[in-house]
Amino acid sequence: MRIAMISARERHLKSFRTELECRGFRVEGFGDSWSFLQTVQPKSWNLVVLDGLHLPFLEQLLEVDASLNTAVVTDLDPVAFHEVTEGMGILCALPIQPSSCDVEPLLEKLRAVGGLDPVLEAAQCRLDAARLNRHPHCIVCWERHPFGLKVDFRVAGEHAVEGTFDCGKFYEGYENVLHGGIVSSLLEGAMASCILAKGLEAYTVDLRVRYRAAVETGVPSNIRGVWVRAAGPLHLLHASLEQSGIVRAVARAKFLEGKPNQPRQPMPGGAGLRPLPNQARERLV
Repeated sequence: MRIAMISARERHLKSFRTELECRGFRVEGFGDSWSFLQTVQPKSWNLVVLDGLHLPFLEQLLEVDASLNTAVVTDLDPVAFHEVTEGMGILCALPIQPSSCDVEPLLEKLRAVGGLDPVLEAAQCRLDAARLNRHPHCIVCWERHPFGLKVDFRVAGEHAVEGTFDCGKFYEGYENVLHGGIVSSLLEGAMASCILAKGLEAYTVDLRVRYRAAVETGVPSNIRGVWVRAAGPLHLLHASLEQSGIVRAVARAKFLEGKPNQPRQPMPGGAGLRPLPNQARERLV
C-alpha cells in the first residue's frame, strides 16, 4: 500500500510520515510535482499527499488519473479550501504541519471512499508480524542486514506482494549485470512474503527460475510475488522481476506448509518426508 508525499518541507512532515510508515504504508517522498509525474503512470497509489495548494498540478493529476485520492497540506480555512477546490475530488485538507494525530482521521476518510481495503490491511499486518517473529534476520528483507538486499515487500493485492530493489553494483555478476543468484533470491523472497502475508509458515521445496533478459545494475527493479493456489500442504506461487518496463526474470515455486502455532519447523523427516518427492515432481501449472 503506497502513499506518495510531495513536499520540499520534509522535516515538517516527518512525524506524520513516520506514523504512516508505522502503520504499514510505504511512503515515497518527492521533492516536487515534476518528479512525481514521472512515476505516477506505471505505479499504483492509495493516496497522494501534496504539500501546498498547487492548482495547476492538481488539474494535471486529474488528467493523468482521476481516481487518485489526494490530500492537500494547506493553511486555508475549510470554507476557503472548499471554494477553491470544488469539483476537483480532493479527499481532504491537512494542517500546515500535520502530525501523527492527523493520520487516523485521514485513514478513516480514505476507508470511507474505498481507498483502503481492510483485507489488505490485515494481510500487511500479518506479513510485518511474521517477518519479525519468524525470520527477523532474513538476508532478503531485514533492513539492517550488513550484506542483505533489504527489500521491503508490501501487500499489493489479495494474493500479491511487491517490493523494489535498486540493483546496486555491489551485487554484480558479469559487468553491469545483476548476479543471477541475487535475482533468484529476490524472486523467492517475494513468494515467501506472499506466504507470510497469509499468516502461514512454509518452506521452498521446488524453485524454477527463467532469466528472460539481463538485469542491469544501477537501474531500480520491481519484484512481484503472487500466491496461486494450495494443494494440501503445498502452495504454488509465481514471481516476476521487472526493470524499465520489461520483465527480466520470472519464477514459480512450491512451498511446503509448516505446522501452525508451533516453533519454526525443519523439513520433516522419516515417514513424513516420503510423499514429498512425488508431490514436488508434479507438474507446476
